[in-house]
Amino acid sequence: MSRSLSPAIVGAGVVGLFCLAVMIFGDALSGHDHRAIDLSMRLAAPLAPGHLLGTDELGRDVLARLLNGMRWSAGSALCATLIAFSIGTTFGLAAAHKGAWLGGALKLLTTFTQSFPSFVMAVTVIALLGDSGFWAVTLTLGLVTWPVFSRVVYAEASSLFQREYVQAAEMTGMSVARLYAHHVLPALVPTLSVLVVFHFAEMIVAESALSFLGIGAPLGAATWGAMLSEGRAFMLQAPWLTLGPAFAMVIIIVAAHSVGQHLRNLTR
Repeated sequence: MSRSLSPAIVGAGVVGLFCLAVMIFGDALSGHDHRAIDLSMRLAAPLAPGHLLGTDELGRDVLARLLNGMRWSAGSALCATLIAFSIGTTFGLAAAHKGAWLGGALKLLTTFTQSFPSFVMAVTVIALLGDSGFWAVTLTLGLVTWPVFSRVVYAEASSLFQREYVQAAEMTGMSVARLYAHHVLPALVPTLSVLVVFHFAEMIVAESALSFLGIGAPLGAATWGAMLSEGRAFMLQAPWLTLGPAFAMVIIIVAAHSVGQHLRNLTR
């Protein structure tokens, strides 16, 4: 098991460390301030002096904006995933224990919320709030997607409570807290690890889509979605403006899905 798990651990570790380094050091890695405007270097092609990936329509360094976009997009996706995981897992576990009235209420709530596409709900909430910013987007994405975790956790935990060894533990007088800690949560780790990785990839796409539409990040913020939106007007003149963020999104999403697929294969 440890040998087969190592590629997933190594892959996740490499991607995670790279993202962490970018989030911490950001502009220092590119040598430029992502907000610095230099009209004399407007639309400089990749490999131009001092600009590895070229510049945009305002002369801003594309690499610096790309790295700063990872800080926003990956950070927002990670925080939104953790919020959805925390809320969904808590409700799912609480509702799974037999006799919990929360089970019926949770089924009704998740059925209602999932009858609407989560992305449409996020767009609606942000538009109604009239607020755009890192935490506005992050909290909205986390709060509209937590039912994904609650449904899975509720179904898996409910099934575990029907197992003979869990029922035997209950008959011996084991407390609910110890029951969860020793028998339920360890059995949920494989499923939740896969779900978290795939959900992170979905949040990358969702946040970028919101920024692309102009209702996520503030105006002028360096995010992958905003860079794609701004680069559309220069597709023929400066294709590198859209290729950079597009490739960045593809790489991080493919990496996350590869790790998730490997983890899912291990649980079968």
